[in-house]
Amino acid sequence: MSFEFRVVSHSMLPGKQAVECWRDGKFVAGIYPHQDGIRIVSKFMTDVSKETEPAYAGGQWLPSA
Repeated sequence: MSFEFRVVSHSMLPGKQAVECWRDGKFVAGIYPHQDGIRIVSKFMTDVSKETEPAYAGGQWLPSA
C-alpha cells in the first residue's frame, strides 16, 4: 500500500492551497482552508461529530483508526 500527499491549488479559493491524500493512486482525503480553520474531507472518516469541538490540542498526533 502506498500513500502520497499532494499540495494543490484550492479550486474555490484563489491563492489558497489544499492537501490531497492518495492511497494506491486513488484520492482518499483532502485538507483545505475554511473560514473557521480547516476542513478535512474523506468518505473513509466515520463517527465524526460536526457539532462538537475537537478533544485534542493543536499539533497533537492522532493515530488512524
